[in-house]
Amino acid sequence: MTLDIQQFESYLKIDSQTFNQVDLNSLNHYIKRFMYTVPFENINVQNGVPISVDVDDLFNKIVHQHRGGFCYEMNTLFQNYLKEKGFHIDCVSGTVHTPDDNWSRDGSHMSTIVHLDKDYIADVGFGDLPTQAIPITSPEDVHIIHDTNGYYRAITDDDTIHLQKQMDREHWRTSYKTQFTPRNWPYFIEHLYYNEHDPRSIFVQNLIITIPKHYGRVSMSNEHLTIMTKHDKQKERVTHHNYKTLIKKHFGIDVTIKTLES
Repeated sequence: MTLDIQQFESYLKIDSQTFNQVDLNSLNHYIKRFMYTVPFENINVQNGVPISVDVDDLFNKIVHQHRGGFCYEMNTLFQNYLKEKGFHIDCVSGTVHTPDDNWSRDGSHMSTIVHLDKDYIADVGFGDLPTQAIPITSPEDVHIIHDTNGYYRAITDDDTIHLQKQMDREHWRTSYKTQFTPRNWPYFIEHLYYNEHDPRSIFVQNLIITIPKHYGRVSMSNEHLTIMTKHDKQKERVTHHNYKTLIKKHFGIDVTIKTLES
């Protein structure tokens, strides 16, 4: 399918008159508008609804149904959009640094590298990244990206790219690792199946909805809605009675979540 660019850009509120070049300014505008509009969410996994990465299905889900998705869905659609706009991109595979300080299987994350004056990570489907491209640099020439949600960098060593977030003044934590090797969709099929169905998958175990805001980030699990700003964190209990109001208000989503109905 060829994307309906006009409808897609209208939904994302992209200023295509100002940002219409194959350059970093336009790329950053596209990333920001996508991430501010499309929430990272795994509701279909929680509801047992099959995940499709067909571009028609993704366009319908995100643009017409006002939904989001996780990495395979969001980055697939965004990659197709960037190609239509004339960008040279590669789809790459990542392994995620898990909360228990281990590493997920390779292919558990799909990311995007955009080739401009230099190489950039342009990832709209991870759930905790800045709303702009991150230049990939050597450890000796680090470029740090400052965003409302923190400081980020992408450094490469021996062809492995470490996408990192600053945890405190002395400590950077790698969020995920990837390489420059391009991957076609068949590489991800078994990894999508794992994330969609395996009881060990975090997407099967937990509801995850999150979206950046100009003031910080809003996230929701089965138990809590969390609003984070630079100086404050607020939590609200999620219940069977209030979850639909919360997801409509904060994420623009109007759908039943089976795990919260029971």
